[in-house]
Amino acid sequence: MLDKIALHSQAKLTIAMVAGEASGDTLGSDLILSLQARYPNARFVGIGGPKMLSLGFESWFPMEKLSVMGFFEVLKHLFELLRIRKSLIQKLLSLNPDVFIGIDAPDFNFKVESELKKHNITTVHYVGPSVWAWREKRLEKVRYSVDGVLVLFPFEPDYYHRYQIPVKFVGHPLANQFPEKPNTHQARETLGLNIDDSITAILPGSRMSEIERMADIYVQTAKILSELYPRMIFVIPCVNDRARQRIQQAVDQFGSRVSIQLVDGQSRTVLEACDQALVTSGTATLEAALLKKPLVLAIQVHPLSYWIMKRLATTKWIGLPNILANESLVSELIQHQATPQNIAIQMGCLIADSNLRKKQIEAFELQYKALKQNASELAADAITEWAHLNER
Repeated sequence: MLDKIALHSQAKLTIAMVAGEASGDTLGSDLILSLQARYPNARFVGIGGPKMLSLGFESWFPMEKLSVMGFFEVLKHLFELLRIRKSLIQKLLSLNPDVFIGIDAPDFNFKVESELKKHNITTVHYVGPSVWAWREKRLEKVRYSVDGVLVLFPFEPDYYHRYQIPVKFVGHPLANQFPEKPNTHQARETLGLNIDDSITAILPGSRMSEIERMADIYVQTAKILSELYPRMIFVIPCVNDRARQRIQQAVDQFGSRVSIQLVDGQSRTVLEACDQALVTSGTATLEAALLKKPLVLAIQVHPLSYWIMKRLATTKWIGLPNILANESLVSELIQHQATPQNIAIQMGCLIADSNLRKKQIEAFELQYKALKQNASELAADAITEWAHLNER
């Protein structure tokens, strides 16, 4: 048996992957590590970010080209996205990889997967589309595009079973990366903050479209809160130089006499260091929950994007902590509700109400335990089975 495993580990596989944003880059890098342990001679190609590149991944196009959010924003970049996708499909068909793994980015990846599957290339989609939130019927088409779907949440497999799609719940990889008890003291030392400081983390998102819309609003919120809590420190992680410049512009315009500290990257450390967080929707809400940090969610998107999403939505919430809890655990301020005044009121309630904080933290502890699986290993197991990698 050991000889058989050793023989398989020498297989010179070609594994293609496409990640469309920072969270996908994290999923992809974790998965690469698990697959490299099994197949050290494997070649990894496609589209990925810096974490994947650091592991030897060959990215044919910049991942940032795929990092657009919302219907209107995608429309503005549509021709470039179509050009990239067409070229990518051609390169992949020519290469004929042993398996293709589309990591999130469903609108981009499902078309790629569909074309590859027609040519008998095994396709796996990692992070099932949010059919529990909107457009469940799209699974009727998805079943013809993939050989399997990896899902992150325990309530998801039932949706795929209804459409006879092979599915595997792998847990959320982020849960494995977070400690059961956050080390707030160490995180504050890393950021040069005092252990006794009152700290609010502000996470305006990883996409420039989010940052452009939320930076001014968030800094104005900090201004209001600073009048109620003069000693409070607001820490804002900046995903890149462009984001830092935009956020600094907001600070210069609206944040006079407010203690605001900008940090290059380190969003996770910022969350671990804080007492509470103000977060744009997305993975950051889950990160805050996994670190057991009370939070408020606030977001604005392009009006057209909001109009379309509002009519297609099938869930009451957009924040993952609320969806997992199946209740309004975390305040969600969306679109016209996401004003500095409204956000400051909700943040003030969160800061002052110990029962609300306790309720959130207790729910977050349960979510952490449910999601803490060996995600990348379970994903590698499923991919190996569906693509018959041990037979190649």
